[in-house]
Amino acid sequence: MSEMLITFGMQLDGQRATRASNQLGALTVGPQGFLDILETQLGLTAHQPCTAQRTAAYRDCLAHCNNAQRFYTSSFSADELGVSAALLAWRDDLYLYGWDGRVEADASQRLKDLTEVEMKAREVVAPSIGQRLHNVAAALAMRRPPIKNVLLADDWEVYPLGWQAVLHHLPHERLEVPVGTAQGFLGQLQTQLRKSIAGERLTPIPWQEDGTVKVVQAQTRVLAASWLSRSLDESVQTLLVAGAEGGCLDGHLVGANQARHGLNGSSDLRPALQVFPLAMELLWAPLNYPALLQFLTHPICPIRLFARRQLATKVSSMPGIVGAEWDAVLERIAEHYGAEAPRVRTSIGDWLEAPTFSVDEGAPLSEVLMRVQRLLAFFQPRLGHEEPAHSLAARAGYAQCEAALETLETLQLQGVERLRPRQLQQVIEQATASGTDNPLLAAQVGAHSTVSRPGAAIESSDTVVWWNLAMPALPAISPWSKAELLQLENAGVALPDGGMLLAQAAQDWLRPLLVANRNLTLVLAPPHEESHPLWQMIEAVVQHPKVHALEDLLLAPGLLFQPQPSTPLPVRQRWWKLPADMPLALPEKASFSSLNLLLFNPYQWLLQYGAKIQASKSLSLSDSFLLNGSLAHRLAEHFFSRADALTMDTAAFAAWFSIHFPRVVREEGAVLLMEGRGADLSTLRHRVLRAMTQLRAHFANANVHAVTAEQALDGQFAGGALAGSADLVLTTEDGHRAIVDMKWAGGKKYPEQLKANRHLQLAIYAELLRQETGSLPSVAYFILESARLLTPDDHVFADSERVPANPPSTTPELWQSFTEAWKWRQAQITAGLFEVALESIEEDEASTPPEKAMPMEYLKEAYNDYLALAGWEQ
Repeated sequence: MSEMLITFGMQLDGQRATRASNQLGALTVGPQGFLDILETQLGLTAHQPCTAQRTAAYRDCLAHCNNAQRFYTSSFSADELGVSAALLAWRDDLYLYGWDGRVEADASQRLKDLTEVEMKAREVVAPSIGQRLHNVAAALAMRRPPIKNVLLADDWEVYPLGWQAVLHHLPHERLEVPVGTAQGFLGQLQTQLRKSIAGERLTPIPWQEDGTVKVVQAQTRVLAASWLSRSLDESVQTLLVAGAEGGCLDGHLVGANQARHGLNGSSDLRPALQVFPLAMELLWAPLNYPALLQFLTHPICPIRLFARRQLATKVSSMPGIVGAEWDAVLERIAEHYGAEAPRVRTSIGDWLEAPTFSVDEGAPLSEVLMRVQRLLAFFQPRLGHEEPAHSLAARAGYAQCEAALETLETLQLQGVERLRPRQLQQVIEQATASGTDNPLLAAQVGAHSTVSRPGAAIESSDTVVWWNLAMPALPAISPWSKAELLQLENAGVALPDGGMLLAQAAQDWLRPLLVANRNLTLVLAPPHEESHPLWQMIEAVVQHPKVHALEDLLLAPGLLFQPQPSTPLPVRQRWWKLPADMPLALPEKASFSSLNLLLFNPYQWLLQYGAKIQASKSLSLSDSFLLNGSLAHRLAEHFFSRADALTMDTAAFAAWFSIHFPRVVREEGAVLLMEGRGADLSTLRHRVLRAMTQLRAHFANANVHAVTAEQALDGQFAGGALAGSADLVLTTEDGHRAIVDMKWAGGKKYPEQLKANRHLQLAIYAELLRQETGSLPSVAYFILESARLLTPDDHVFADSERVPANPPSTTPELWQSFTEAWKWRQAQITAGLFEVALESIEEDEASTPPEKAMPMEYLKEAYNDYLALAGWEQ
C-alpha cells in the first residue's frame, strides 16, 4: 500500500481549497476527515451515535448526580435536554484540549460537579472527539499507519492538545502557506496587513487604482451576485471565498451559464427534514391547523397524494377534522382508491385522527416513539428510489428519524414517560443537527476552487474573489472564568482564551488576501449591514479606500451594459377587442357572480369565464370575516332545517346553541380553538348568538311559519339559464314569501345598495323565486355581525330597519334595468368588445349604459385576481 501524504488544517473539512493534482494518495483534510482516516487505518472504527443520542445519555448522568447543590440544578429543571446539550459541549471541549476527567481539590464548584458527573458519563456516553483522539494516540504508540507525512496548514499552537498528542506520533512539518508577494498595490496592501497583524504601528498608505485590487458594493445582494456571476472569467485561475448567502451567488452563476459551485451548503430546511417536525407538531392539543395544512401540502408526506390534496382543500376552507364534511371527503378518497382504500384510510387515521395531548402534561413517550417509527417505515422503501435526488432526500429524512429514535429509546430506558413540546423540540433540533446538502446543487465541472472558511485558503491563486464580505460569527465567549481557566491549566487542559481565538480568527481572515498573486476582488455586503473585521482592518491601513458602487459600474458602457431597444409594457386601455374568429365559450348557467362581473367589469368576466384563467390554487386557512360568515351561515342552516325551529322557546334554543355552536366550530372552524384565539372565539359566539336571537325575533313578529335554508333556485333570463342559492326563504302565515340573504359584515355597503335600488343579488333571487311560485317575494339583507335586518319596505318585517329606494323604485324595476344592462353588454360582446372598467382608466361615451339600464358601478379592485393583466398605468 502506498503511503499517504496528508495536508491537515483545522478549517479544511468540506472545502475545495486545492486544485486537482496527479499525486496518488495525496489528501487534503480537516479534523473530521483526518480522524476518520486514522481510525480506519488503526482498526478503531465503530458506530458513532449522533449528538442527540449522546445528549440523552449525558442527561441521565446529570439527572443521576443532580441535587439541590449542583450548579446546573435550576436550569436543568427547566430544560433538561437543552442544558444537557450545553454541558456536553463544554465537556467535549475539555477533552479535546487535554482533560482526563479530573480536577484538583481546590477547583471551582462547577468543575467539581462536572468531574463527579464524568465518573458516570465516561461509562455510558459515547466517546467525544477528544476521547477518540486519545485512543488514536495510544494506538499510534504501538503501530504506524501508512502515512508518509502530514503537512500542517496551521501553526502548531492552533491545534488542540488532543490533536497535538496524535501528531507527535506522526511525521509532520509545516506547510508553506503563501504569505503575500504580489506586485503593485495588492502587494503593498498584503505587506501592510501582515505588519498590522504582527502588531507594528503603521502609517496608512494611499489607495491606488492599478487594477490589482477592486472593492465593489451594491445596495442589494442580488445585484452584487448578478454582477459577479457575469464578471468571473472561467479561464483565469481563481479562488472564490463564499460563506453566507452563497446560494444566492450560485443561482446567478447558473443563470449566467457558468458552472455551479455548490455554494448552497447544508440546511435544516430541506423538504425531507421538514416532515418530522411537522408530524410531531400534530401531537399537541389544541391542534395546530397551520402546521396541519403545511403537513398535508408538503411534497413529502406519508399520506397519499390524492387523499392529502382532498383533505387539505377541506381543512383550508373549513378547518376541522370531524363532522359530515370531513366524512364526505373520506368517502371520496375511499371511492378513488378502491381496493387500496383501507390502507389509505389507516394512514389518515394514524396521522390526522390520532390522539392529541396537552402541552402542559406532555405526550407519552410511547406515542412519540410510535409516530417516529411510522416515519421510518415511510422513508425506508424510498431509500432505493431510482432517482438519486429522491433517494438522497429519503436518506436524509431516514437518518433524522433514526437519530431521534435512538434518543427517544435512550430516554425511555432512563425511565422518562412523557415529553413536553420544548423537550421534543430539542430532540428534533439535535437529530437534525446542521441539516443536509441539496444533492441537486452540487458543484459542477469547471467550478473554481471554493472555500467557505477563509482559514482554508492555503494555496496561491492568480485571482481571489471574496463574495459577500459580511460580519462573520465571532468566536464564542468562554463559559469559564479566569480562575477556572487557571485551574484547568493546572490540570493539564490548555483551553484557548478569547484573545487567542480572536487573534487566530484575524489570521484566518487575512489568508485569502495573502494567497492572491495578481488580483483581489472584494464584494462587500450591502451598506446597511455591519462591516467585516477584515474590511475594518483595511480601512485602518490605507487612506480613503475606493469602493465602487455596482449601480454605477453597471451603467458604464461595456460587456455588462449594452444598449437595448426599449420595449414598453402594455398600457391600460379602456376597451379590449377580440378577433372576429376568436371562439368564446359561455357558462351553461349564469349566476349572480358571473353576471356581476359581466355588467361591471367585462374584461374580468372574459378572463375568468371565457379564457378560464384561474387564480393560484395555493391553499390558505380560512379565517377572519370569511370564516366567521361561513360558521354563522352553517349554524343558521342547521337550525332552520329543524322542524321545530320556529316553535322552539328561548330556553330550548339556548340549550341547542350551547351544543351546536361548539360542534360547528370543531367541524369547520377549529382554527378558533388554537392557543391565543380564545377572545376571537368568545366574540364570535356572542355575535352569532345575538344575531340568531334577533333573527328568531324578527321571524316571530312576522308570523313566519316555514323556513327553507340554502334553497336552490333555477330559472331563465334574457341570456338563458340562471341559477342561485338563497340563504333563507320564508313563508308567512298569509302565504307571502320573503328572501333573506345573510352577510357577515357590510353595515355601510348594503344600506347604500338598497337606497340606490342596486341590490342585484336579491333581485335575481326574487325573480327566480317568482318564476317558480308565480308571486314576487319580499327581500332583505341580514347583517350578522351587527344583527341588523335591512329591507326596502316593511311588507313582511315591520320591525326591520327600512331603507327605501331614493328616488323611489322597486325590485321588479331593478330586474328590468338589469335586463337592459345585460343586453347592452351582450351587444358589445357580440362585437368583440370588452370594457376594462377600472377607475384609473378614463371613461368614454361607450362606457355609459343606456338610459333604462343599471348605472355603471366600479367593483373593488382588492378582489380582482386579474388586475395585473389589465396592463400598466402610464
